[in-house]
Amino acid sequence: MSRALSRLMSALGLEAQDAEPALLEPAELARWYASLSPEERVAVSRELAPRVRAPRATRDPSTLPAVATGRLVFEQDGPQGPLPLHHLKVELWDRDPGAPDDFLGEGFTDGDGHFAIRYDPADAGIGDLPDLELCFFEPQHTFRKDGRVVEAWRRIGSQRGPDDHGGLHYDFGTLRLPYWEYDPATPLARLFVTEEGTPPTAYAPGRSLAMLKAVSPIELIKRQHLLQIRLGQTPSVARLQADYPESMTVRMEREAPGSSRGDAFFGERLLNGMFATVMDRDPEVPGDVCAFRLYFPWNAYEQDGIHCLPDVDVRLRLVDGRVLPVRIVLGLREPGATAPGSPVTRRTFTPEDGASWEAAKRIARMSATLDTELGNHLGQCHFNVEQYAIAAHRNLRRNPLRWLLMPHLREVVLINHSASGFLVGPNGYITRASALTERGIEARLQHLMGSYDWRGFAPAAPVCEGHRYAHAAQLFWRLLGEHVDAFFAEHGGAVEAEWREVRRFSDDLVAHSVPAFVCRYLRARVPGKDAPWFVRSERMDLDVKAAEPPPRAVSAVTHTDVPQPGELDALKQLCRYVIFFATFRHAWANNLQWEDAGEVLYACLGLRWGKGGVLVAEEDPEVAPAPDEATEMLWISWMLSKTNYGLILANEEDDVHPRLVELLRARAAEFAALGLDVRTISSRINI
Repeated sequence: MSRALSRLMSALGLEAQDAEPALLEPAELARWYASLSPEERVAVSRELAPRVRAPRATRDPSTLPAVATGRLVFEQDGPQGPLPLHHLKVELWDRDPGAPDDFLGEGFTDGDGHFAIRYDPADAGIGDLPDLELCFFEPQHTFRKDGRVVEAWRRIGSQRGPDDHGGLHYDFGTLRLPYWEYDPATPLARLFVTEEGTPPTAYAPGRSLAMLKAVSPIELIKRQHLLQIRLGQTPSVARLQADYPESMTVRMEREAPGSSRGDAFFGERLLNGMFATVMDRDPEVPGDVCAFRLYFPWNAYEQDGIHCLPDVDVRLRLVDGRVLPVRIVLGLREPGATAPGSPVTRRTFTPEDGASWEAAKRIARMSATLDTELGNHLGQCHFNVEQYAIAAHRNLRRNPLRWLLMPHLREVVLINHSASGFLVGPNGYITRASALTERGIEARLQHLMGSYDWRGFAPAAPVCEGHRYAHAAQLFWRLLGEHVDAFFAEHGGAVEAEWREVRRFSDDLVAHSVPAFVCRYLRARVPGKDAPWFVRSERMDLDVKAAEPPPRAVSAVTHTDVPQPGELDALKQLCRYVIFFATFRHAWANNLQWEDAGEVLYACLGLRWGKGGVLVAEEDPEVAPAPDEATEMLWISWMLSKTNYGLILANEEDDVHPRLVELLRARAAEFAALGLDVRTISSRINI
């Protein structure tokens, strides 16, 4: 409560009954009231109304003499014209400048955005004609310990009407609200925020403190480095590294030199580090041999010609329970080449190549780091979840589906809005520190987003006993299945009763997702063919998505206002998918940033062309990241890993269903055996 609101409530005798009211003159009361925010004025008016107005019997709204009507629509039209803002709460008030406003009535927009609020003009006060004003509210919720929902309403806007309105009917007409609009300037489903504006939501208060606590220890380190660089006293990469807290690989090298650069550790991090991704079988090796392939096709994108980012083809084998690299093929451009599809020279490296093998592994680690940041992290989690968040906020209000999804969709658009300038864009860190240009990054992200779909998704099976990430992913997926099934068992009938909201949610998702993307290599080898080497469980259905013209990447849940057979199960699958990426998958990729990207010479986003090429020793300063980019990288990696707020078990805002909290807590020991502390799993993406 603000100081102004507290003082005014006390003066009006609206605080605790044993509190001594403050004595204020009428003019000072008006001044204090004028200083309040709209939300605080509403609070005062609600408290004051029953004390200054004589009690009266509840009246049938249909008997009230006056009515205010209108229609709410989104600011941006759809293909068929205005899009209705359905099921928003609308309140009608009498404005009283300098004094508490008078509440006149309330209602909800219908499925087409229309509303009608009946009211009594006498409620404006004796001798006062109402100065009409509409206020709009969206629903919020929290859960009690027993799982019961507590609903609340958050004001999102208002519209002034006429002063001293003496008639019995007023039509506000069609009102356009800029509410959770899509950005028309990008092919991705991104929230539209004007240059001077702010997103239609806010971080939870505790998140700012968590960020400050995480960043404070290293902020001065980075500032000191940048100042030294500007003064011409540039520290070496080794000096920069030593100033930051010790990362996992730095500690490993101190305790056992060479341990973090070995083949076994290389394979281990591809399985269980922040790089953890789908492991396809090697299509060139017989099926009875356990061999795998990772391929990063960077030559398809525009590059800056300064950094070296070759195509990387990594072949691995399962040997004595460990996944080991056995061959790395690099498709190297000529230094300075920038165009997509530039000519490349392919060079093959094996463990017998000594120093060149170590250099090739370093390039592969760099490639995996960039792919993780753009794919596993930014694309598959941040931007993928954002498209579900926008569609949900635009459409889910009466449907109890909101209680299941919204805790995991809050704040993602906020952190993504920051990432649009901080990480990507013309001056973003990834743009500056990697070989990809702004256009190259945009093309890569569009291709990635074109490959994500909820339909048919399930975490891939582990490739070996030591594949801890895959074991943990499958365990969490089963846990989410229990949670979602229990929710639908309790609320499935109400979900079906408000299926029109589900249809609009689905329509928005499909309409604003990018076209499905299937690269030429996969088109030639997977759709309609027997391809046992290709892991299908985490991928979209290529037999469907490889059609021409390409369909949208995101599949529809429904096309009707009434659920058809199988569609309720499809909706459950979508919910499970969204929560998985907003919680477990993002936490795994994000929380390991400091472990896997906390040493500049071990892993970075980009290596530069040096006089001796790029296949040189780690210590070559011409190839390593520039000092300013190096200190920024360490700062970012620490910040991402150490900012922890909005955790499932902590449930700081009480918006996560208690069932999910208990399901996760009950499996804490199983996850711990896989190296995952369940206390670190976030409930949403806010970092």
